[in-house]
Amino acid sequence: MTQRLIRSETLLTSHQVGSLLQVNPTSVNNWIRDGRIPAFRTPGGHRRIRAADLIAFLTQHEMPIPAALRPAMRRRLIMVDDDPLQLRGWSRILKPYRDRVDVELFDNGIDALVRIGSWRPQVVVLDVMMPGVDGIEVCRRLKAQEETREITIITTSGQLTPVLEQLALDAGASRVLPKPTDPEVVLKTLGVSLQTALHDA
Repeated sequence: MTQRLIRSETLLTSHQVGSLLQVNPTSVNNWIRDGRIPAFRTPGGHRRIRAADLIAFLTQHEMPIPAALRPAMRRRLIMVDDDPLQLRGWSRILKPYRDRVDVELFDNGIDALVRIGSWRPQVVVLDVMMPGVDGIEVCRRLKAQEETREITIITTSGQLTPVLEQLALDAGASRVLPKPTDPEVVLKTLGVSLQTALHDA
């Protein structure tokens, strides 16, 4: 495996992933084909796997993270909610994970959209009911732009209904969760294991 620094956005070949995990590249290609690991295709038809997606896959399946991947393990999260109590609560919840997660909090959709476009978090958690630009509209705008459409979006609501859930899914949300939102779901979506931060809690 090359000695270059692997960051979260580094693209790896199937052979590089196989070398990191000490598995046959054919197994890696099978995981890609089965949709278990997202991958891109180059103009020449070759597969490339983002390091962040590989880490999320390993975490989900409780597989060890190779040392070479550790520099890519920091995750970026944006929380958007017009309720300051919700934001303060999330700040407390995520504090034990500060060595693994960079989080930014916003109380409105416009400021969040500006920051998301420049910071490119892996996951955005959006309150659906916000004044001005609500969570559904923020989700639509992110999914309409090529540079942000791959961001995973979780929408939340304290008044969740089947109609609201479908609106969020149609807008491009990956998941729709009721409030209070389970932190474990958010962390797992980020590819962060709860156990990794217990000693810091």
